[in-house]
Amino acid sequence: ENCIQNQVPWNLELKIITAKNREVWVKANGGAVVDNGKIVKLRGHFQDIDDKKRVEIELQNTNQYLEQIVEKRTEQLTEANSELEAFSYSVSHDLRAPLRSINGNAQIIIEDHRHQLDEDASDCLDTIVRNSVKMGALIDDLLNLSRTGRTELVLVPSSMNEMVEKIIAESEFEKGQNIEWKISPLLNAPCDARLMAQVWENLISNAVKYSSKNDMIVIEIDSQKNDDQVIYSVKDNGVGFDEKYSDKLYGVFQRLHSLDEFEGTGVGLALVRRIVTRHGGKEWAESKLGVGSTFYFTLTG
Repeated sequence: ENCIQNQVPWNLELKIITAKNREVWVKANGGAVVDNGKIVKLRGHFQDIDDKKRVEIELQNTNQYLEQIVEKRTEQLTEANSELEAFSYSVSHDLRAPLRSINGNAQIIIEDHRHQLDEDASDCLDTIVRNSVKMGALIDDLLNLSRTGRTELVLVPSSMNEMVEKIIAESEFEKGQNIEWKISPLLNAPCDARLMAQVWENLISNAVKYSSKNDMIVIEIDSQKNDDQVIYSVKDNGVGFDEKYSDKLYGVFQRLHSLDEFEGTGVGLALVRRIVTRHGGKEWAESKLGVGSTFYFTLTG
């Protein structure tokens, strides 16, 4: 009708029934032939687009199906995050209360009644206090790890040197430790400064801890540009580790040294991995037993 009244060409996709009663998609193109201002005939042709059209329909159906799956998974993820929030709240409050009670009562007995206790009983109370403190630190680290995965990143240009120097200045390393710091001018990169400070703090404190048996601790902090990535490194002269176990480094509760050798909760490097991964970077480590280790991570420069 539009073609006849307004002389507008047609360009349509139609499903037709062939002489063999088969449904086929075709593309119809044509228009009116005008002579002396009058339409004298209509001229057009059909193009077989059945294969192309069926692929398009299949893709549309697939996309709709995928959208439904994504929507369902999003609902499940939202529900899982809500459950995780509830769990975190329970850990933070319900576990801390009895832990504080255990620690507090043990401290009272030690302070008020130690003179009445024999050596074994006194040692047992010291062990209770010491382990309750470790348990509290473990709860803190697990909650921190949980929150890190849900915190929205706020990426801003950040001075890595200022961040590192502040962490070193505010850290309470053991008195009497001789530490030589070799800090190069570090390349800056956009990052979430609050989360990135945790990366630096964990790597630096680990470097000091695992070098603590040396008379002189040497910590080297450096960076270099590699294409669009900045590679940061923290190198120590500590005990090192066997690189064949390096895949365990960044797992939660994975330790390559016993608690008797070095204290820790086994969560710090897992936190490093989670933060770096959320920034689109990667992390790895190189080491030699008895020589030291170098921990690397990358950010987009």
